[in-house]
Amino acid sequence: MPPAGRLRRPDAAYNDKNGFRESGGAPVDKNSPDDITIRNVRLAQYILATKGSFVPSPETLRNLGESRTQPVETVDTLTEKIQELRKQHARDLEKLFEFQLSEYHQELNDHRICHDDSAYMDIDEGYSQQVEFRNQLQDLDSRVLKMDRFKRDMDDGLSTLRYTQLMRLTRLIKRRNELKSQDVAARQKRDAWFPQTPQQYHHIMERDHQLRVARFLTSSTTEQEKMKDEFNWASRAVQPLLSAYKTNHAFKDEVNSAINGLIVADPRRRLSRQTDEVFTRFSPVS
Repeated sequence: MPPAGRLRRPDAAYNDKNGFRESGGAPVDKNSPDDITIRNVRLAQYILATKGSFVPSPETLRNLGESRTQPVETVDTLTEKIQELRKQHARDLEKLFEFQLSEYHQELNDHRICHDDSAYMDIDEGYSQQVEFRNQLQDLDSRVLKMDRFKRDMDDGLSTLRYTQLMRLTRLIKRRNELKSQDVAARQKRDAWFPQTPQQYHHIMERDHQLRVARFLTSSTTEQEKMKDEFNWASRAVQPLLSAYKTNHAFKDEVNSAINGLIVADPRRRLSRQTDEVFTRFSPVS
């Protein structure tokens, strides 16, 4: 690997352009367009034909925006958009490859039809013009068969489509990560809240949060210390409800019933007892 000082520096003209050349330089000659211009026109025609759609008038868009409320973004909705964008990108790639394949076949067919039979004429090496003409025909055949320009066009079309998809995908993933962080922060704040009275305990809307508090009240001192560290519960915050749990027998019975309702007998033990009874009544065949 060459030293860092010998590495080729990128062209300053491409700064902040993500590797894409912007138009607006030399004016395009409409009578004799270059290969890049032809490529861009063909790619634009393909995009309009496959992905173009009718654009409503500004008045229609304005009325539509006033009559409809914007949907609320959530992690689930953004995940669906990301999945749909990836599926759509796969479909776009399939269409692009079909388009490029048809262009490749058309290029070869055009060259076959326009092939000059004079290439098979006898060339007099003594005439420099005939030799130059033959060399130009051979060079043309070689360039057409190699399709270097067409390969570059295919790479550019694929890069453009991929770049557009990545720009949209990056924005969606960034927004989803922001919502995930907000959800985590809200959940941590919600989990850190501990009810002070039995009435506040009853008003807890989330069943998991309520059962977590009930499990804390019925746990041993060691387990309670672990839960306080896990959910950032301060000792002074849990003490009022813990005292109510110890003194209020009705509230204590309610909490214990909620915990006991979660205890489910192991089905394997029940199956084991049934198996023992079967073999007790009917001895296995030896």
